[in-house]
Amino acid sequence: RSSDLIRLKKYSPEVEQKIVVILKEQADVSMAGSIHGKDAKARFVFHKLLMTAEESQRELVELLNARSIDFRSFYIVNMVALKADLDLITELAALPYVKEVLEDSSFKLEDSPEEDRNDPGLRTVEWNITKIKAPEVWAMGHLGEGVVIGGQDTGYKWDHVALVNKYRGGTNDHDYNWHDAIHEIDSHNTGSNPCGLSIPAPCDDNNHGTHTMGTMTGDDGLGNQIGVAPGAKWIGCRNMERGYGTLTTYNECFEWFLAPYAYEDEPADGDPTKMPHVIANSWGCPATEGCNVTNFSIMEMALNNLRAAGCVIVVSAGNSGSSCGSVNTPAAFFNGSFSVGATDSNDNIAGFSSRGPVTTDGSYRLKPEISAPGVGVRSSVKNGGYASNSGTSMAGPHVAGVVALMISANPNLAGEVDKLEEIIEQTALTRTSTQNCGSVLGSSIPNNTFGYGRIDAQAAVNRAKNELFVPIIKIDQFGYRPQDAKIAILSDPQTGYNAADSYTPGSTIVVKNSNTFEIVYSGSPVAWNGGATNDQSGDKVWRFDFSEFTTPGTYHIADGSNGQIRSEDFEIREDIYNEIIRTVFKSFYYQRCGTAKTAPHVHEGFEDGICHSQDINARYINDEFNTSLYKNMSGGWHDAGDYNKYINFAYKPVNDLLFAYEINPQAWASDDLGIPESGNGIPDLLDEVKYELDWFMKMQDNDGGIYCVLGVKNHSSASPPSADGAIRYYGPKTTSASYTAAAAFAFAALQFRKIGVSAAQNYATLLENSALKAYNWAITHPGVTYYNSGIVAAGEQEVGTYDVNMRQLIAAIYLYSLTGSSTYKNYVESNYASSHLLQWGFVYPFENVTQISLLYYSSLNGVNTSVSTAIKNAYRNSMDYYTDNFPAYQNDLGAYLAYVAANNITWGSNETQSNMGNLFQAYHHFNLNSSNNEWAEEIMTHFVHYIHGVNPIGLAYITNMSDYGASRSANTIYHAWFTDGSNLWDDVRTSVYGPAPGFIPGGPNPSWHLDWCCPDNCGSSEFNELCVDLTPPSNQPTLKSYREWNTSWPQNSWEVTEIGIYVQSAYLLLLSSSVNTAIVPHEEDKLLEIANADVFINNNSSGLILTSPNGSKYKVNVSNAGLINTNLISSVPGGSSGLDNTSLYISENEKGVIVKSPNNNEWRLYVDKSGAFRSTLITEPLEFKLEQSSGDLHIEQNGRGLILKDEQGFCYFIEVSDTGSLFSKPVQCFD
Repeated sequence: RSSDLIRLKKYSPEVEQKIVVILKEQADVSMAGSIHGKDAKARFVFHKLLMTAEESQRELVELLNARSIDFRSFYIVNMVALKADLDLITELAALPYVKEVLEDSSFKLEDSPEEDRNDPGLRTVEWNITKIKAPEVWAMGHLGEGVVIGGQDTGYKWDHVALVNKYRGGTNDHDYNWHDAIHEIDSHNTGSNPCGLSIPAPCDDNNHGTHTMGTMTGDDGLGNQIGVAPGAKWIGCRNMERGYGTLTTYNECFEWFLAPYAYEDEPADGDPTKMPHVIANSWGCPATEGCNVTNFSIMEMALNNLRAAGCVIVVSAGNSGSSCGSVNTPAAFFNGSFSVGATDSNDNIAGFSSRGPVTTDGSYRLKPEISAPGVGVRSSVKNGGYASNSGTSMAGPHVAGVVALMISANPNLAGEVDKLEEIIEQTALTRTSTQNCGSVLGSSIPNNTFGYGRIDAQAAVNRAKNELFVPIIKIDQFGYRPQDAKIAILSDPQTGYNAADSYTPGSTIVVKNSNTFEIVYSGSPVAWNGGATNDQSGDKVWRFDFSEFTTPGTYHIADGSNGQIRSEDFEIREDIYNEIIRTVFKSFYYQRCGTAKTAPHVHEGFEDGICHSQDINARYINDEFNTSLYKNMSGGWHDAGDYNKYINFAYKPVNDLLFAYEINPQAWASDDLGIPESGNGIPDLLDEVKYELDWFMKMQDNDGGIYCVLGVKNHSSASPPSADGAIRYYGPKTTSASYTAAAAFAFAALQFRKIGVSAAQNYATLLENSALKAYNWAITHPGVTYYNSGIVAAGEQEVGTYDVNMRQLIAAIYLYSLTGSSTYKNYVESNYASSHLLQWGFVYPFENVTQISLLYYSSLNGVNTSVSTAIKNAYRNSMDYYTDNFPAYQNDLGAYLAYVAANNITWGSNETQSNMGNLFQAYHHFNLNSSNNEWAEEIMTHFVHYIHGVNPIGLAYITNMSDYGASRSANTIYHAWFTDGSNLWDDVRTSVYGPAPGFIPGGPNPSWHLDWCCPDNCGSSEFNELCVDLTPPSNQPTLKSYREWNTSWPQNSWEVTEIGIYVQSAYLLLLSSSVNTAIVPHEEDKLLEIANADVFINNNSSGLILTSPNGSKYKVNVSNAGLINTNLISSVPGGSSGLDNTSLYISENEKGVIVKSPNNNEWRLYVDKSGAFRSTLITEPLEFKLEQSSGDLHIEQNGRGLILKDEQGFCYFIEVSDTGSLFSKPVQCFD
């Protein structure tokens, strides 16, 4: 940057200046958020940073070495420090791989507002230690054992009697426990340093460091109990030379803390597993000392990288108070630092304590986050005695000590920086002020004086130990689209495992900006059902509706009377669910058999080799040693938490996914969802379905019949899937499996036909042929069954007579749509009334495939009107009048808004929740009562929000989603890969990775029980001892009958936490209604927009002419019956109007091109809610239309076409293929 070079030019050209060269390439360590456990996080970040620095610095290092220039390489930030004159500085700045060259500015110890006061008297527990209730935590048995605290400061009197036994190096080992970053005398100082330079053992040249470390860990065993966590160990780094440091000395300490190394070693030799759990920092750099925005950003990068590695970074807020905006130096004002203000013995704020908000970088973020005792704090000093001192430097160490106590009480919190900070904030003693700073009132919590308040060690440790904690305020943890209904739920538990948590909301609930904590919206909570207790949740519930607030940003909901009672952060953003749907969709890739899971298609830590390669020689279960019957049945998806594959169990997920594409193509427009097939021109959703259907085809015999199941005997499995070498067996052909496959093949053929890619068209033909063969085999082989339970695989895959009949009915529906054959139409119309929808006259969430397929049939051309009406009426009437559907919302039966009747909350209840939402989606899509469409759409979103955290346990029921915004997402599931006890994949809280992101557990199940062999008949005393009933999920209200655990028989956690492809698919179908991944088709300047009108081509021999990829011209017109067709023309007729290299964009919903049929009727060509290009007869005069009185309308170039909007406002691009086929694909609108 020119401004930085100007700053460096302030010295004479020949003067060598201390500089840092920042390289352009900086490592991305964001994936560390997906890794759990301090050591694993630190290893990942260390290796990522080091590898990036070593590779990208190679040329620069060679240049400097060739000129014999001394330098030091850094990796914590990719930079090199050296001394250089102006010529060299200018040369380095011009290198193509260099981002900038900066001055190595000075940083300074925070000035203490009160000098050390010698205080040698023997005491017991200091007032400040008692004030934060540390002794109460010690009495619980938690003193900080197993935790390491780091300090970077002026050095330490390591052999002080209160510190020496707490030093990780003991009495004689300083390697990995001490580092000195001071290698020369600072320009602000004169004379020699009393400790020396680059020293191998700790020494304090000021007193400051020794005092701060005493407050963290100090205890001499003789009564001087000065430290918060006397059981913790400490390590240290000197970053200041008698109170002054530089950008490089601080970065050197940050780097050493990430991976401590021995005195004679190099940074690359460091051991990241020796990184401390928390470090304390009490230093700053005001602008008067040469610090600037560029320095800030480099220092912040180092801090953020260390934080990403799992280290809590506590920073004193500064002693520049008492004016607002006085938290104004690094590292206190950084977003990633946990900044601490100072209080006195009466819990009042110290006058010197710096206040927020942060104005230096224009963010106006709230600071400090928290406060702690910082006035008259007695601690150790370098002369071996004790002294009292004041300053935020004295306050910060208390917080570091509390972090140590929390981790010693719950070691699973090690490395979980956000959770540790959140607990400290939400358990602090709230404190308010009369001082209003920025847009935050001093009377609110948090505020810019105290933050959330003064720390309370006892409350923080109690919360840290409570892994069943449920937040009071529940929101969609990912967030909301601006137009969504946005309703937070506030709860006062009356029954269930959290009944001890009592809450009554204040009169005002607020939405706060999560950066500035400014109140941006407020309202009153409304009690559900007059304050009654909801039976399903056991909670009294209030609702806070903030739907009116639509401004994009990051927010949280808080009680207006106590901001500690707050929700997780969430975003408001139009595309808020795009990454969520992508991640959950990826679960099908993880469930694939017969293929390796490789980068870049998997998340960090989930690569695996080819699984179940033995499927290529699957054995026939009824003749397993007959090698002539071995078959290649590789591919497809594992069904659930085991490794078996079932045709019948895949019936619903395949149909769900195909319906997701059928009714929400805009959600699945992407060909870039990160699977191996991405980029082939076919939407990735259909590619994923193809992977399963390719397996279906391998399960199809030459005669068309479908083998029903593929799996193992005796429930054998292994982790990871590639380790499973069990012999695989397939079951016989059955009627039900054949109808299942016929329905899937036919429906998929219809979807692939929509894609204007030759591979898709060819596959559609193959699917159609496979569907016909499977259907015909089943017709000629009725009643062929196979019951696999106890023989092969796990669950019983055979279905009853009714289900077989419904599968035949659904296959016939899609075969009619595919072929137009009256054979299938006649079968449907002769048998549709046998469905429960027609028999019983109500819709419920366990027959979604049948119900939605019948609605699909009712919308097809050529269907008997009475049949179509009967289907629509049955569905509409049930939704409008049956208790569980719209009346449940009229009567407000669901306190948490997403209502499912209690008797329907069973094994797999999360699938039922999504299925229920999809009932309303089908109602909306097929326009069964347009006056209720808006209401139906709102109800659909309630079910989305339920899965995302608006439920009685406040859990986002999707695994490992903290990187995507859900800090309280599912931690563990029942799955053979992510098996119980795995140190890699078992549980987010205890293993390196936890289960892969994006899996949905089964959900609350009040019917959960121990195996029937319990308590005494499980085969051995060892197994009998596992018969431990757990509360929860036992003895809980219906929707609290859930527990995060992952054990096998006989505890049978699979009844609660097992995943299933049918759970995933139901959710994806539901969420896809709220997602648009379509891209802009071309530049906006290549567009002719027609607003609020149709385009009318007023000549019955004229039409719309489109250009195909090879330059052919096709005229689009309509028959007397309204059938759309294309005709190849040799040339564009005279008198036509042309759009040169421009698309025609009709931007009003449901408008289109009006053409005349030969009999002079007018037909509107438009797109429906599935994106299909359709025609409808115009029966009344139109008020607005743009008329072309003669000739055709010609869109001349390939790549240009007609863009139309459906009734929901989604846009579709209509184009023609070289063979004259019309294709419609979702695109982003140009609004």
